[in-house]
Amino acid sequence: MNDSYRDPSIITKGLKRQGQKCAGCYVRGSEAELKICSRCKATNLYLQEHKAVCLRNAEHAAQVAEVDASGISSILLPPGVTFVELDNRLEKWIKFHNSTLMAATIHALSLPLDLTRSKTHVLQMSVRPRTDHNGVAAKFFRIIDASVIEISAAQQYPPPWPESIEQLAALREESEGKQRGTVAAVGIECPPLGVQFVPFGSLRNLSALRILPDWKEIVIRDVERAKKFTKFGG
Repeated sequence: MNDSYRDPSIITKGLKRQGQKCAGCYVRGSEAELKICSRCKATNLYLQEHKAVCLRNAEHAAQVAEVDASGISSILLPPGVTFVELDNRLEKWIKFHNSTLMAATIHALSLPLDLTRSKTHVLQMSVRPRTDHNGVAAKFFRIIDASVIEISAAQQYPPPWPESIEQLAALREESEGKQRGTVAAVGIECPPLGVQFVPFGSLRNLSALRILPDWKEIVIRDVERAKKFTKFGG
């Protein structure tokens, strides 16, 4: 597959700090100063937008720990895995496959044809824990299914879907208001965990990108193989 299939929204390794993106909202270093969060120690962050996210993450971690302490989660989880551990594994899995998930979202939502679809649609993805991961973060989960849904429909889903949609809209509005591009997202469901939204920001003109109609097969295959992102569909 030739370079015309390279996702122009993906920043490759080896670039200077101004070419890097925020690890949370994907604002570029050339558009805002990227720093280290004193709370979670994450690097390359646009702190103005990260602070609220980091606080929600801290609250979420506390809630997850409470569920473990209650003992309720033991009947819902894979053998020998705590609620906290499952949550941590999902976070590590998302971090490894972040660029692949971003590319899949761009193709699934047909953003190269109409960037405004980021305001009306979201990618819904269902994943399940794997038992053959051997401690490799990229293999912690496998994708069961993925489909594009209208945001108006997602707002009717059980919590925390409505809250996540609201937070996504606020992030998008701020990003577009500062002319940093739009924000799209994938909502990842892994029972018994609640849906986890992963936003992808700084999305601008993607018309040069040729949409791959078999995006679902590609993302399922690449994640199953624990493939490190180089190009989508390659």
